[in-house]
Amino acid sequence: MPAKKEQPQVLITMPNSVEAEQSILCCILRDEVYQADIIAQLHEDDFYQNNHRVIFEAMREISSTTHKSGEENKVDSVNITSLIDALRRKGQLSQVGDIDYIARLNDFLPSTANFDEYLSIVIRASKMRKLIAICDEVDKKARSLASAEEAITFAEEKIFQLSQGGANGGLVSLAESTSKTMWNINERFLNPGKFRGIETGFRRFDRMTNGLHGGELIILAARPGVGKSALAMNIVEHVAKQGKTVAVFSLEMSNEQLVERLLSSMSTVPLEYIKSGQLPNGASDLAKLRLAQETICSKMSLFGNDYANVKASEIASQCRRLKAQRGLDLVIIDYIQLMSGADKDSRRPDNREQEVAKISRALKLLAKELNVPVIALSQLKRDAEIRNIRNKEGGGGGEPVLSDLRESGAIEQDADIVLFIHKDTDQKTGSTTHSLIIAKHRNGEQGSVPIYWIGKIVRFVDEDYLMQHNVKIDTPSSENPENEQPPMEELGAPVYEEEEDETFTISDEVKKK
Repeated sequence: MPAKKEQPQVLITMPNSVEAEQSILCCILRDEVYQADIIAQLHEDDFYQNNHRVIFEAMREISSTTHKSGEENKVDSVNITSLIDALRRKGQLSQVGDIDYIARLNDFLPSTANFDEYLSIVIRASKMRKLIAICDEVDKKARSLASAEEAITFAEEKIFQLSQGGANGGLVSLAESTSKTMWNINERFLNPGKFRGIETGFRRFDRMTNGLHGGELIILAARPGVGKSALAMNIVEHVAKQGKTVAVFSLEMSNEQLVERLLSSMSTVPLEYIKSGQLPNGASDLAKLRLAQETICSKMSLFGNDYANVKASEIASQCRRLKAQRGLDLVIIDYIQLMSGADKDSRRPDNREQEVAKISRALKLLAKELNVPVIALSQLKRDAEIRNIRNKEGGGGGEPVLSDLRESGAIEQDADIVLFIHKDTDQKTGSTTHSLIIAKHRNGEQGSVPIYWIGKIVRFVDEDYLMQHNVKIDTPSSENPENEQPPMEELGAPVYEEEEDETFTISDEVKKK
């Protein structure tokens, strides 16, 4: 029997371009104008050849040091002389190919004009190698972890970090960030509106916070039934109308219920009529609802998940995917206390306070990773309601405080902004007022903003809205509490005119009192 031929061994080479690496090192050596920019965009592990890694690391160190020239300190420039000197002092000159190799690098190109092309080739090959390494890590995780969800989350997180260039770069000099920061401050001074965050539609609140900013965890808290979900959906409506993408995770209400609230708020058709189907104005109300539907479908980028047992890791995974595919500007989570942190098969489940602390930390990390604001709704302890009643009986104020946040002090610690919706009812007259309290603001002022509840269309509005639409909300009395609700035609609802053939013409005008 003939001997079996041995298969030739195939040597698998990782993606690389030695020529592009040599070209970019030549550009750094020869071009003092762009060498700092090139160095800032690369890391030593972006180079495939080990001697190129050593050379680049020496270049980075040279560019970050200074020397005395007369009475001035000047940044060291990278050139053939300074590079050879640095490598010789570190005992690495022979390791990289000695002086002859450095000299060849210096003369490798006739011109450095196309440095950006060489840079893109080096970075592309580096990302390909890192992607292959991630696949190896995912393979090991998939074979060792008990939970498939953990392995998927690990894979998505690693790939997203690679695609966004979000790897931990270690400690950097804050002096290097100062010029960029001052440039931003100067731009804000020259263009005050340019660096505003996302507007919520509550103008006084937006002025106090300068809008919602990426990386912020905003906690919106209140007792049950006060209007957390309603206020959150009012913000969602305003943000989505600006052309921004919003993801809503509702653990309490279904997507259909959220849409019903949106339709009621946008059309000014009372929610109770939408739910019962008994529209008092018949076809006219239907036309209003259809226009609101058209706005949601064609002009607003909204995504919802109403799965009741969604975990923080699942929220992060879905948000990463949405940002990569469609973009993402705001995340709403309703609400923290309904979330589950630990896997069902966990052998050592945390107590509830530890679980909520992990959820809170995960949401803060999500806001930073995706650079979007995350608004998480939260319950307040019943103690806040009891204290409110006792304080009123004693003549004191009954506003909630940070310690009233339910189940975890970590929520207060992780949050950049903590908001309370405070409902205050006068025991004698029966009148009710609402306020939005900024109890914590890491980067700005605290305070209270009066807001007004229009229950028929599940909507909060502020004083600016009332003035803009010339709407007056009377203070309710115990004899006539319905005075609190203004007529629907005063709320900026679109006008619809019925024609003879029973079709409807939708006017763009807004009816104001």
